[in-house]
Amino acid sequence: MSQAATATAPIVKGTKETKLRPLNAEQATAIAVDFLRRLGNKRRLKPKSATLQNGIYVVEVELKKATAKIQIDFNTREIKEYSMEPKTEETPTFSINFKSILLMVIVSAAMYIVLSFMNVQSFF
Repeated sequence: MSQAATATAPIVKGTKETKLRPLNAEQATAIAVDFLRRLGNKRRLKPKSATLQNGIYVVEVELKKATAKIQIDFNTREIKEYSMEPKTEETPTFSINFKSILLMVIVSAAMYIVLSFMNVQSFF
């Protein structure tokens, strides 16, 4: 009968209050990067800065085509707000990249070979 009494007695575990230590910049950055990965941004996450302003860490993370700003509460470690802003890149006025130069060289070499087989020395 003592076994039945112990089996039905409520089990009371020691209640310890776990007090979270205040957040530091490294932990805030880890929380922000983990949050962005859960949103689907898996690659190329470069943390730029983590600043504490009025009890809220503002973490800036550079993504492939955008910059994310995540606000994390200093005491509760809760994400208060986030925003993603697309990068603004200046396009050069003279837009020739390596591929277009390589294509011009290949076309010029092919034309030279074709014209040499046709015995065309010059156009003049």
